[in-house]
Amino acid sequence: MFLKDYPLSRVTALGVGGPADFFISPRNVEEIIQAQQFALEQKHPLTVIGYGTNLLVRDGGIRGVVIQLAAPFARAKVVGTMLTATTGCLLGSLSKLSLQHGLSGLEFAVGIPGGLGGAAFMNAGAYGGEIGPLIRQVEFVHGGKAGRWSAEEFSYSYRHSRLQEEKVIVTNLTLELEPREKNLILSKMLELQTERGRKQPLEYPSAGSTFKRPEGHYVGPMIEKAGLKGLRIGGAEVSTKHAGFLVKVGEAKAQDFLDLIQYIQTIILEKYQVALEPEIRIIGEG
Repeated sequence: MFLKDYPLSRVTALGVGGPADFFISPRNVEEIIQAQQFALEQKHPLTVIGYGTNLLVRDGGIRGVVIQLAAPFARAKVVGTMLTATTGCLLGSLSKLSLQHGLSGLEFAVGIPGGLGGAAFMNAGAYGGEIGPLIRQVEFVHGGKAGRWSAEEFSYSYRHSRLQEEKVIVTNLTLELEPREKNLILSKMLELQTERGRKQPLEYPSAGSTFKRPEGHYVGPMIEKAGLKGLRIGGAEVSTKHAGFLVKVGEAKAQDFLDLIQYIQTIILEKYQVALEPEIRIIGEG
């Protein structure tokens, strides 16, 4: 059932990170429940990841059980204006599915490489869109048992959701979308894809926007103004296209990115008295 000492560099967008003691990419809810029960019975820590697109795993890897909700656990259907999908679905695929059914609300997700589970966990989005307001029902596994929340029970705000507070594994989400002409949906999607390609360093591996936006500041311009654009430590570099992104430009370790993050934080604090917080999820042992 599990893969032992599995290198997590294989399942992260940055391609770095040490091994997981026990790794599984489940195909269904039953396997998720079994994996959670195993972790509980053996008293192993349990970590859930998606497609690894907003993730930095330290070089020492992750102890215990790692569950990856990805392609094997990807199914979706549309009934009326409701889209129900497992958390292993790619956001981009769900955006295209909603287009096929003439439903609006997920245009912002067309260029996001991550999965639905990660977006729900972070209430993440792009270009003004977010997942949280669309959610009508959440199905999850907790303590080896299945459960669900209604929209009223699922609290969210920007970059935050109830899922961060309670140790549940979300398995399915039901989103309510709005009918709209397909040509208008497609036009918006193409516009956002063009904008993303123009601004973001898609030609290199990255974990997305590295830092949270501090109030009253824009991170990319601030890093660039500090003279850090193009700065490299090992195989990690401040993107020359958008300084808010760190990219992998050669053989790299997770420590290269950690060192670069820390250096940027130090310089920005000294120059602007602004404390930058990572937006990417940093997990594992050094």
